[in-house]
Amino acid sequence: MSITLIRYAVIGAGGISATHLHAIAKLPAVEVVGISDPADPATWRMPDGYEAVPKFTDPAKMLRETKPDLVSICTPNKFHAELSILALEHGAHVACEKPMAMTVAEAEAMEAARAKAGKHGGINFSYRNVGAFRFARELIARGDLGKLHRVNCVYLQSFLGAPAQPYTWRNDISLAGFGALGDLGVHMLDGVNFITGLDYQRVVGLAQTLIPEKPDAAGKPQRITTDTNAAWLSELTGGVIACFETSQVAPGYGNFFRIELSGEGGTLAVQSDTPDAIWLRAGPTLTRYGTWQTDIPKQHLPTEYMRYFQPVTPAGIVRAIRGEKSAEYATFADGLRTQRMLEAIGASMKSKAWVTIS
Repeated sequence: MSITLIRYAVIGAGGISATHLHAIAKLPAVEVVGISDPADPATWRMPDGYEAVPKFTDPAKMLRETKPDLVSICTPNKFHAELSILALEHGAHVACEKPMAMTVAEAEAMEAARAKAGKHGGINFSYRNVGAFRFARELIARGDLGKLHRVNCVYLQSFLGAPAQPYTWRNDISLAGFGALGDLGVHMLDGVNFITGLDYQRVVGLAQTLIPEKPDAAGKPQRITTDTNAAWLSELTGGVIACFETSQVAPGYGNFFRIELSGEGGTLAVQSDTPDAIWLRAGPTLTRYGTWQTDIPKQHLPTEYMRYFQPVTPAGIVRAIRGEKSAEYATFADGLRTQRMLEAIGASMKSKAWVTIS
């Protein structure tokens, strides 16, 4: 059975473009027809094997000349909406990096353009690929923990506080739109929704900028205009309380993303750096008694489960384009949901009051 060829292009040649290329370009019958970035191609951070791909500094020119079926948007956040809409207007499906946009209005415009074009639009919420997160989702959906009562979510990094790490565009609010809140918090918001299936009802939060400046690659001091730390409290569907904390300046943490949930029938935890295991104490007998030594047992996931599940992002959109019934990917609608939460958290930080999610 033949597979329809998909002409594939990438806009943005920074580090994250390699993730999209490795996931999408390696699939059968996918041809990379162009890569675009305004910087000198000699500075692009491209993986080996794409030296002969046509290179452009003008994305509109690339879209006109190469006519791709699918485009990955791998640019700084400021350009996500403009370039996604441009690709959709040129007849391409879009796989966009997170966060979806700078504002809810931009995200809504992206979804409207997608619907008008009749195309697929995906957001790279990469933790949907983590085996532990997916297995936890299955446990919750099957009711193994019963009615959920609480959620605790942390995502901690240290890179921004490390002297060896230079200033980047992610530290500039005019390009990134957010700091830890958008870069890491967007994964937290999607991760909790993905695992629990619960929606956000209202939120209240705080943010700080604890590192005032950092030297850039040339050694010139640059002011940090994004948040480095954020924390918020959310009420989820059914009155479930969820606590969130994120930081880019927590020494000793590389990329530590942990979600813990308790329900009437047990407690479960997952961590990004342990993708093949969960922490779980559940079941009517094990939860019958009121006191335990504080220890949630670590359990490896079934080997068969880890062997056969398919990553859903960013390459899941290819299976959807080809009409596969089992295709799964994070959609523009998922991205818009998290964008509304980011905006609500930001509004709460300004008003110092609870904000209801519309």
